[in-house]
Amino acid sequence: ITISVVVVFHELGHYFAARYYNVRVERFSLGFGKVLLRKTDKHGTEWVVSALPLGGYVKPLAEPEAGASAHEAGRAINQKTAWQRFVIFAAGPGFSFLLAIIIYSAMKMAGTSEPAPFLEQPAQTTPAYMAGVRAGDKLLAIDGVEIQGWGEARRVLLESLTTGSESRLTLQDTSKRIREVNIYFSRVSGSLEGVDLMGRAGLMLQAPEPRVMNVIAGSAGEQAGIREGDIVLEAGSLEKVTIPEFIKLVQSSPGVELPLLVSRDSTEIMLYITPRQELDAQNNTIGKIGVAFSGAYPFVTIRYGFFESIYLATVQTFDTAWFSLKMLGKMVTGQLSWQNISGPIAIADYAGQSAELGIERFIEFIALITVSIGVLNLIPIPGLDGGQMLFCLIEMVRKKALSEQVQEKSLMIGYSILLFLMIFAFINDISRVL
Repeated sequence: ITISVVVVFHELGHYFAARYYNVRVERFSLGFGKVLLRKTDKHGTEWVVSALPLGGYVKPLAEPEAGASAHEAGRAINQKTAWQRFVIFAAGPGFSFLLAIIIYSAMKMAGTSEPAPFLEQPAQTTPAYMAGVRAGDKLLAIDGVEIQGWGEARRVLLESLTTGSESRLTLQDTSKRIREVNIYFSRVSGSLEGVDLMGRAGLMLQAPEPRVMNVIAGSAGEQAGIREGDIVLEAGSLEKVTIPEFIKLVQSSPGVELPLLVSRDSTEIMLYITPRQELDAQNNTIGKIGVAFSGAYPFVTIRYGFFESIYLATVQTFDTAWFSLKMLGKMVTGQLSWQNISGPIAIADYAGQSAELGIERFIEFIALITVSIGVLNLIPIPGLDGGQMLFCLIEMVRKKALSEQVQEKSLMIGYSILLFLMIFAFINDISRVL
């Protein structure tokens, strides 16, 4: 479905441009393969829904039909000027970028919620620590670009994190003092699959403090003296407590006494608690103490006005497109692994994962895919829009078209390259699943 949405919008670009230049569009297909539904409009275009929902295509009249009138013969795409054909081929990628701008603009106007960019203490071996990042620092800007949320920080840093370059961070420490640090990222080689680029650099969200929100009456927590508002500082062997680690410790310690150091009204108190033995859903014995925490990240809502949203969405779209082109270039030159190429299986998997994270992430994923399709189709490989645009440019420069023989051989080479890439992407998808 995700692929179909973005491909159909892409093909609409070709369709409207063809109509603008009075090219007869014989068919507009949603999907490939066996036709399930069809309807012909007053312009002679057959609109069909096909069996395989993996995109779609537009079929213009390639050349005049035998015995056609001069008017009808002029509606074939090969009768149009090189510039007109160039515009028709370019309109597909153009509409892909337009869809991304529309999506990003709508998201920025509606407002998105993101964790506030407060940073955790980085490990001493990471670039962030060596640059001077410390616990509690708030990220204000990256290379002069103002940062309001964690998602913004990830987007702005993506290229530097991947290619291994330098960025300037503007930070505000816990005493409200503002400073700038330069951080040097190491280049990622190999596959990016499953790589936490931010964590690898030592840039992580500050874990929320484990503050007690509720204590169940009669529970092990109440008997140990835990109260609402207590902050757990240390527990058992944990010298720094995070909520997930504390829960894991408690569940793995049924019947075992654990020392707890808590902060209560700015005073540190030592308590001792013994988790009670209970059975979980899989009938495994785990420890429970009857305590709930209010450990949520502080969130910020980022919202922009109409014109600012359009401007920022346009910048984000073309920044993403430029980044995609550079990543392709690095794969060609061997600086980045070809294992990063994804096919329809991986895209479907990523779409499902983004949908599980909420409608915002899913819509954002659609925007990312539509930018990728726009960029892919601009590559000057015969068989793609970019290849056809290249033929048109050559024709405009030479004042005559390439011979049919040259174009046919070029298309054969182009289709071979595309077939190889499709097979390679499919193999990558299967290897990820396995």
